[in-house]
Amino acid sequence: MLDAVSGLVLRLPESGIEPHVFGLEDAYTQEDRHAWGAVRVTTAKAVGPKSIGYSPAMRRALLKSDVALVHTHGIWMHPSSDVVAWHRKHRKPYLISPHGMLDRWILRRSRIKKWIALAGYERAHLSGATCFHALSLEEARGIRDAGFKQPIAIIPNGVDMPVTEVQSRPPWWNGSYEGKRLLLYFGRLHPKKGLDNLLSAWKSMFQENKLGPGLELIVGGWGDQSYIDHLQRIVETRAADYRVRFVGPQFEEAKRQTYAACHGLILPSFSEGLPMVPLEAWSLGVPCALTDACNLPEGFDAAAAFRIREDVEDIKRFLVAFGSMSDNELSMIGERGRSLVEQRFVWSSVSQRMAAVYRWMLGEAGRPDWVVQGGERL
Repeated sequence: MLDAVSGLVLRLPESGIEPHVFGLEDAYTQEDRHAWGAVRVTTAKAVGPKSIGYSPAMRRALLKSDVALVHTHGIWMHPSSDVVAWHRKHRKPYLISPHGMLDRWILRRSRIKKWIALAGYERAHLSGATCFHALSLEEARGIRDAGFKQPIAIIPNGVDMPVTEVQSRPPWWNGSYEGKRLLLYFGRLHPKKGLDNLLSAWKSMFQENKLGPGLELIVGGWGDQSYIDHLQRIVETRAADYRVRFVGPQFEEAKRQTYAACHGLILPSFSEGLPMVPLEAWSLGVPCALTDACNLPEGFDAAAAFRIREDVEDIKRFLVAFGSMSDNELSMIGERGRSLVEQRFVWSSVSQRMAAVYRWMLGEAGRPDWVVQGGERL
């Protein structure tokens, strides 16, 4: 979520908005400071379980602030309660970006934790929002299906188009990859991303001797170590022979190098808001394989993406197709992706649309066309 929030925040000043970021501290707080540039940032330590995010210091800082409105990114953690307290004290509006966290697939998981959150603070947070922000029409429908009738601003994530070509290889690269065709999974390592099925499909293809001889799978990203261990166990028997490599999280230039070193990206997700990873890959001309749950139908319409299902058999079908295509065919698909991002998903235009929503919420402008009222059909 960091890239989605920082990408938006860094462009808001171009529209006359002065953002102030509030966030909980974690192991990467100091490392990430530079990502916010000149934007004012306030961080606070959490007390108790990190999954709850209870922070008295965060509440104090928010209550003292003079911000005109609050934009909450993500739900199901205690900062939701802090936003409600701020709203009740100052009688000012707030906007919620669930980032896919009201999707049905997500709501079915960790039900006890979510029930406790709803009873304790999240219901008040969701019910009191002036407006929701959905990354896609499908996410907006999910918000309605969850019972919330407020207006919804439908605005996608964005990326900045690269200004320079990637010149060097990523840190994980070695000479054995020269001449190979690399398929990349990149992002959060979480069950909703379909990684179990991807690795199972890959392993099955290898055991059936149907995996192209030059095909290699690169798995990059971060997640709970217990889940990473589980994924590695799927291909742990002579893991190198299965041609799967876990390269860990990659940031900034190393991330760009990782995309550029690979010939395709796969995201077999069960649930998404609108993922940043395909947009980043497309911006560098990398073709993508996506499920409908990725909420990027524009990619299929533009012939910039392979449409896949989440199940093992369909992933196997894609692996055959990906391995048999020429470099030129893959390059053409990737270039269509680059053009799509340039036309529809750059931060400069995305931030302008969000700034217009803020001004409408503050009564400074009329309702933008991309804000759907409560009674409108989706």
